Amino acid sequence: MVSTTGVNLTVLRHADIMGRHTEGDRWAEMVIEDGRNRAVWICAPEGTPPDPHIHPDFNEWWIVLDGKTRWQIGQYEPVTAEWGDVIMAPAGFCHDIRPWEGKTCVRFGVTHPDSNHNIKGIAPCRLIPVDEDMEAPNLIHSSLKKFLAQNGTDSNWKQLIVLDERNRALLTHELPGTVNRRYWHPGMRKWWVVLGGEMEWRIADRDPVRAGPGDVVFVEAGTSHEIETVGDGPSLRLTITAPDIVHHYMDDLDAPPPPNR
Repeated sequence: MVSTTGVNLTVLRHADIMGRHTEGDRWAEMVIEDGRNRAVWICAPEGTPPDPHIHPDFNEWWIVLDGKTRWQIGQYEPVTAEWGDVIMAPAGFCHDIRPWEGKTCVRFGVTHPDSNHNIKGIAPCRLIPVDEDMEAPNLIHSSLKKFLAQNGTDSNWKQLIVLDERNRALLTHELPGTVNRRYWHPGMRKWWVVLGGEMEWRIADRDPVRAGPGDVVFVEAGTSHEIETVGDGPSLRLTITAPDIVHHYMDDLDAPPPPNR
């Protein structure tokens, strides 16, 4: 049973959602419903049996948080993913998910709003290594450690992780003090999953809010916002938007004003 305790909150705290549950329990909470996706926080201890199934007409993907979880996607060899990694099951690929290490193996599942599990019980086969000679986006396994090793931690950089008909997920690494230009998006809800460091969101004319590792931040369409990396270290965030994202910058005199200032 999926709980809907807090959907589309401005800030969903990792500590708060974990604190609602007992270590070792199995549970799921829907936290985002943006019109394109239903995003569910899922937790189970190691050894929980899998439920192999297929979604024939949409990509499903996950952001790994606490513990380690193992996936087997279609014909690919199993991969074990950890904090900040992104796993994708392309449409039509059967997938088998096993909480692998830890009493609280957490994955943040991003699925279609009309998702179902009607095609069940089909176990994946095992044929080829994962992501041989392939580059992001849309890898079966996007490793956060790999991107940090490639790009380093002493500069600002961005890496496109997911790009399909529903979503664009962008990994952003920023140094302390970095502030983006204030902007807003017409007709599109936007959200972030914080993977490292600490950031401050200034949304419309509200009081600033801070978010750290594992927290989820959400803004409604037409709401202006800017983000600053605060604290002593760099920040990491995964930004989830529509694939055809449009920015209206507040300092652009030709841009229309946001409906929700």
